[in-house]
Amino acid sequence: MSNAKTNLDAALKALEKEAFDEAIKCCKRVILWDSNNYRAYLYLGAAHTGLKQADDALEAYEHAMDIDADKPFALQGLISLHEKMGDFDKVLATIDQLLPKLVLTGDGKRLVAQLNKKLDIYESKLPDEQKRIDTLQLYLPGSRYYDLIKDTKQMPDKMGIYRQLIAIAEKKNAAAIETTYQNRRMRTKTDDPASLYDQVLADVYNESKLPFLYESLLNDPQAIDDHRAIQLKLLNIYRYQLLVIRDKAEVREKISQLVNALVSENAFDDALPYQISLEFTDVAKFDEYNTQLLAIFAQHFADSAIAAVAQGYEKYKQGEIDDAFDLFGSALDQSPNLICGYLCLCWIYYESGEFDTGLNYATRGIELVKQFKNGTGIPLDKMLLSMELCLAHCYRRLDSKYYPDALAIYERILTKDENNIDALEGAGVILCQDGKYDKALERFQNVLALNETQSVALAEIGWIHALQEDYDKAIDFLTRAIASADDNAVDYYFKLGCVYWKMGGEYQSDKEYAFNYFMQAVRADPDYAAAFTYLGHYYRTIQQDDARAKKCYQKAYLLNPLDADAAFHLANFYVADGQNEQAETVFTQVTENNPKVSWAWRRLGYAHMKGNRYNEAISCFQKALRSDTGNARCWEGLGEAYSHEGRYVAALKAFERATALDPDSVIGKYQKALVKQKVGMLNVAQAEFETMVDEITPKSCAYALLPTKGLADTYLAQAKEDFQQGFFGRAADGCSKVISTCLHGLRQDPGLLCLWKLVGDACCFYRLIPSYLHLCNYRDIQVLIASLAKDAHHQLGFQPDPTSQLVEEFLQLDVDASDGFYLPPQAALDVMLACASFCYKKVLVLCHNHRAVAPPFWHDLALVYFWMAENNPAHKDSACALAINAIQVALSLDPAQASYWNAYGVMTMQIAPKKSQYAFVKAMEYNNRSAVPWTNYGFLCLSLQDYELANQAFEMALVLDPESISAWVGQAHVASVYNTSASNMFQHAFEASNGSSLDASYGYAEKIHAQLSTQPPTSDQDDLLLVAPAFALQKLTEQTQNNALALNLLGLLSERMGQHQRAAEAFAGAILALDSKLEEAQDDDDERNTWMARRAKVHANLGRTLCATGDFQGAIQAYQVAMEHKDLASHVYCLLGMGVAYYFLDQLEDSLQMFEAALNDTANDVTLRQDVAVLLSKVLWALGGDEQRAVAKDQLLSCIADSPHYLPAIFSLAVMGILAGDDTLTYAALDELIKIPSDVAHDSDKDHWISWILSRQCKLQDDDRGAMQVLIKSIHQMPWVAALWARVGTDALTNDHVPLADKRVLAQSAVILAKEQHASAPMQSQAYQDAALADQSTTLAQRAILTAPWRVDAWHALATLSQ
Repeated sequence: MSNAKTNLDAALKALEKEAFDEAIKCCKRVILWDSNNYRAYLYLGAAHTGLKQADDALEAYEHAMDIDADKPFALQGLISLHEKMGDFDKVLATIDQLLPKLVLTGDGKRLVAQLNKKLDIYESKLPDEQKRIDTLQLYLPGSRYYDLIKDTKQMPDKMGIYRQLIAIAEKKNAAAIETTYQNRRMRTKTDDPASLYDQVLADVYNESKLPFLYESLLNDPQAIDDHRAIQLKLLNIYRYQLLVIRDKAEVREKISQLVNALVSENAFDDALPYQISLEFTDVAKFDEYNTQLLAIFAQHFADSAIAAVAQGYEKYKQGEIDDAFDLFGSALDQSPNLICGYLCLCWIYYESGEFDTGLNYATRGIELVKQFKNGTGIPLDKMLLSMELCLAHCYRRLDSKYYPDALAIYERILTKDENNIDALEGAGVILCQDGKYDKALERFQNVLALNETQSVALAEIGWIHALQEDYDKAIDFLTRAIASADDNAVDYYFKLGCVYWKMGGEYQSDKEYAFNYFMQAVRADPDYAAAFTYLGHYYRTIQQDDARAKKCYQKAYLLNPLDADAAFHLANFYVADGQNEQAETVFTQVTENNPKVSWAWRRLGYAHMKGNRYNEAISCFQKALRSDTGNARCWEGLGEAYSHEGRYVAALKAFERATALDPDSVIGKYQKALVKQKVGMLNVAQAEFETMVDEITPKSCAYALLPTKGLADTYLAQAKEDFQQGFFGRAADGCSKVISTCLHGLRQDPGLLCLWKLVGDACCFYRLIPSYLHLCNYRDIQVLIASLAKDAHHQLGFQPDPTSQLVEEFLQLDVDASDGFYLPPQAALDVMLACASFCYKKVLVLCHNHRAVAPPFWHDLALVYFWMAENNPAHKDSACALAINAIQVALSLDPAQASYWNAYGVMTMQIAPKKSQYAFVKAMEYNNRSAVPWTNYGFLCLSLQDYELANQAFEMALVLDPESISAWVGQAHVASVYNTSASNMFQHAFEASNGSSLDASYGYAEKIHAQLSTQPPTSDQDDLLLVAPAFALQKLTEQTQNNALALNLLGLLSERMGQHQRAAEAFAGAILALDSKLEEAQDDDDERNTWMARRAKVHANLGRTLCATGDFQGAIQAYQVAMEHKDLASHVYCLLGMGVAYYFLDQLEDSLQMFEAALNDTANDVTLRQDVAVLLSKVLWALGGDEQRAVAKDQLLSCIADSPHYLPAIFSLAVMGILAGDDTLTYAALDELIKIPSDVAHDSDKDHWISWILSRQCKLQDDDRGAMQVLIKSIHQMPWVAALWARVGTDALTNDHVPLADKRVLAQSAVILAKEQHASAPMQSQAYQDAALADQSTTLAQRAILTAPWRVDAWHALATLSQ
């Protein structure tokens, strides 16, 4: 035993000297003798630990613990081992094993040391916030170690531990608040982030341990130096906890204690205790708050929201309104849920008359009071009642539609407090407004029972009696109300004045009654708007002093923009004085202040419509109708705005509604018919206007002439539409109706400019249809000018001119002559244009040449003079000068009007190109989006032969308006100069204009004729191609007078179409036009020669067409006139034509003479000479003499010798041989035909007469088979030719050698091929006829007639089949 003790002591000394190996040897010697020696293993573990032999050390300590598990030394050794090895997890685990053993030993010192070590590990080695907190709590009272360790020196400071725990808790709370707030912001959408943040604070603080820690600190106030700061933090947490906990009493008591403590200490570090003190105070008005408390806020917490509200309220009471509301705004921006602010502002806005804003603040305040009660458990009953009362008052004063809401609130208040005077009075007022006078009186009587001098109740009772027309009682009660009122009797003076005003008579007119009390109201309150309104009524109706009335209304409206009555009369004065902008401002303000005022929206709509702001007008009328759906005037305004905006369907619906509401409305019916006119329903509109004109008389309606104007407009629109469709006669009748209708209207009111304008336009319209001037209503226009406009020319200061002379002469004519009244077209058009000029002059007289009205009529007058210059060369110079003067006047009055500059450019185009150019440039400047000046400038350049610039101008015009017909025509003319695609351009212009453009029609027709004139007629397709240009030319000649070019071209096209009679009429018209041109050019020899040359050509054309119609004598005369012109290029053709005409008149000698002369004139033209030789041979053969026939044969043989392939000569020779029975001659000619090469035959024999003549020769020899073979051979050579199939089909029907089935096949083949190749109508008809005879089909026979009704053979075939 002594050796063991010695070795253990030696081991201990060795450990102290860090001689760890020596210590190990000593310990092992002890263990060798005593294997259960606790100290030996304990020292052995320490030695191995010193040598960092962890495994050996661990084994030694474990042996030690096995020997005596209750002793703590081995665990302490293990802790040191693990610390040296840096294994702090094992350190912590070992400490946890050690602590209970230390408790058992009562070793507080070592216990504290281990706790300190554990705390250090959680702080720095293995940071763990929660375990650190748990460890710190082991030092505090209540822990299982506190009694053992509280007196040890190593024990940390308790306040320090609390502060560590507080710091940790505050950090955790801050993180939790931020995370929770962000998460909730992501999950929910809210317009109030501040409320959301407060809710997050409440939730986090409710789970926080900070209150306990703060309370623990506060339990020892002597130990801390920031006692007040801790109290404030705790108070803030309690404040938020109160919002979420269920049992609020305890926390509320703690809050009260803290607030009292802080306030009693005069702690001005933070406003929170004072804010809570204010929030917990229940008041009905802001004035009831503790003034000392508000003073503290103003003095110590001037930047707080409550201080801002308090200061704002004081400034409001002092009249510094702007500063007050600036403070209120900053307060609520800083604290959006400040209840006292809403209490203050809701009453302020109510007292200021801004009831909608007061309503909003009261509503929000009530919500906040209820939220406060739910959050704190404190019912602010006074405040809630006050805000509900304010809410009800605002509802009542805002609009009558809110009466039910206000009455419900009053009733709810009275349920809680039946003696609430304000609620009784408010409910009484509403019941009075609803006409429930008995119930209202009951409420006001209850008020008087509570306070018999309550002036409001007395006044309202008096007003009820006034409404019941019991004026004596009304005056009595109102007088008592005035006597009971202190100083605020202005409303009662006004109501008493209204009572006298209602009584009428002397009470209105005598200044001692109504006027007196209105004046007393104004004296008592110079800002009392309603009294000024009634003073305006007094001056307007009694004194009839419009100036004072207007000033009163202005004052009333300035004081109260919500006074719709004052606004209405003020706007009327503005309109009457021409102050339209001020009136529109009033309308706008009234609609903004009171959107339910229908009349303001309606009149604002008309103001917008007057300013061409139609979308805004539509919106205004729609809003007016929301308030008054039965207002016919609103529907009329809406329909008119829709019409101006081009929304005609909607306009019609609106006018239908207006006329349904007011069937007698002239405006509604007029506008409805006008819309129908605009959408093209002209017949319907015309019928409605005619009905209105018949029903309405001038005495019955102020707008009686509107339907007359509408009817005239419709007639003119119908005339224009008829003109576009080519119904020129209808258009002329329409213009006559316009004149008659306007005469009817002007007899009733000669000062209507619009009717004079319509008459002038109708007269000018005849310029487009001069051929129908005989349909003009001369009688009405004569009566109109003679009775109403005869002096207009002289009244304007005009000197005598062509228009005055023409009108003077026209007025002297007897247009009612029994034998009919007729004027030549040119003279008639001159008269109509002169009458139009007098109409426009009458307008200028009526408008006194006013700058705002006159310019367009000067423009119209200029056009009339210009058209007169174009129509009659006799007036050209003077009329053109007058036109230029008139358009210059228009430009002087309105120099920014592009159309006037354009007209000036057109008028000066020929006489002053530079001025014309300048005018077109000005027109482009003033309207850079119009294609018209660019187009006219292009024509100017075209006339000056500047084709490149002209082309650029036309291209620019087409860029601005791709559908400009004139621009396309101009570009087509340029293309004609360069020989490019002019035909396509003319065709496009013609088709786009639907034939209404004269230049396009002529250009298109000319190009089509030029295109077809170079090729012989081939099929009906050519005729179809000519239909459109021929029709266009026909209409063109009807629209223009003496247009020789158009008439001649029409004749050529008609001749091409085979319409020879129509062609002859056209050529005859062209000759008459040329005769008039010759008369005009008597003094100009060059021009006269030009017209004579053209006249000779037309006579030649006329002779040709007359010959085709069978009028051979007329043809001869026409040719003779044509040949009188020496330089006639078609002289030979005239001779040939005369020769043909003589031939058909059996004047063969004359015919022969003509052909011989033609033959002599064709020495240099081989082709033409051959044609003449053939014609000459035919005439010689027809003479019948042997010598003549021999000469004929010689002529033909000579032709064949010169040109072996000249088919007409060979055909004629073969026919002569057949007719003379000269087989030698016949076969010689037929041999020549057979010898002709196929390619030559294909080019020369377009009608395939070679095969036909050969087959007829076989027929004459009774060789039917041979004839058929000849025809079939020709089909084999050209199977695609429909004419050959038709001949085969026709020949097969009469050929007995052809089977019936083959006949049917051949006939059907001919039908199919004729249809596919679009053969001529006669050929198709022949094919159907043959098929009908082959199949014995009446249907096919009918089809043959339908295809060519003029074919007699087709009718015979149908008759044969029908038998």
